Amino acid sequence: MSLDQPTQFLCPTDLSETSARAVQCGLSWARHFGARASILHARELVLPPRYFTPEQMAALDRQADAMEEQVRAEVEEWVRRLGVGDVPFEVIIGPGPADRAILRAVKLIRPDLVVMGTHGRGGFNRFLMGSTTEKAVRQIPVPVLVLRQGCVGNPGAPQGTAPPLLRHLLCAADDPRRAGHHLPAAASVARRFGARLTVLHSLEMPHWLMSVSPGIREQVARQLEQRVGEVAPDLEVRVLVTEGPAYQRILEEADRSEADLIVVGARARAADAQVFGSTAIRVMRHAARPVLALPARQ
Repeated sequence: MSLDQPTQFLCPTDLSETSARAVQCGLSWARHFGARASILHARELVLPPRYFTPEQMAALDRQADAMEEQVRAEVEEWVRRLGVGDVPFEVIIGPGPADRAILRAVKLIRPDLVVMGTHGRGGFNRFLMGSTTEKAVRQIPVPVLVLRQGCVGNPGAPQGTAPPLLRHLLCAADDPRRAGHHLPAAASVARRFGARLTVLHSLEMPHWLMSVSPGIREQVARQLEQRVGEVAPDLEVRVLVTEGPAYQRILEEADRSEADLIVVGARARAADAQVFGSTAIRVMRHAARPVLALPARQ
């Protein structure tokens, strides 16, 4: 699975206005890459009482099948009303809850990219990012494009017949020596859309250290520039080294430079797991712009 030549996208939806924008974006990207799209709608199922007879269970199964087909037809019509043109897509009705339905669909379909909208609802620690989206993002092993409700930027054209508009990408580099495993993926997206790229690394120093010496900043900048030269020699790239809390500097630079997309990544902490640290999660929770979250390289 790769963002170089993606062939399959997955777009979960609850048929809300926020998820409509995410589906438009996903289908717009699918057209741009010549890929197919699967539209997933999760439906909560109610288990029958234990005292149901076999005949009652069979009748319930028939009703459930008929209801699934009706819901599928309604979702297909909802997608067509979005004005996405002739992008090939299929509708999948999965049993809820939504985050589990998404993970099952990812395992079954193996998409190259998942595009999700989030309402920004949830508990105290998730007040800017919906709990379903956050649960899914933490576990999905493929890139996820997150569009928060009310976010600015236009990573996918409102009308499916127009190409996606990506002019400037901001990539958060978590390691100045490697510039993160996700820099090649960010460069690939920038290259495909003809966008310029900013690579940012923020030096998070101990609170007792008032400032970073110019020598350290210059060393980090050289390391980043060397890595950029290795993976993106053909792109217009700006390297930026700042100081302070990384997520704050990422959000500030995204707004200041009017980035169309923020790219963040997880760090591998175990052989079979990805870990989105506090910086990546905070960016996804607070960003006023679309965020492309990349899993740790396995």
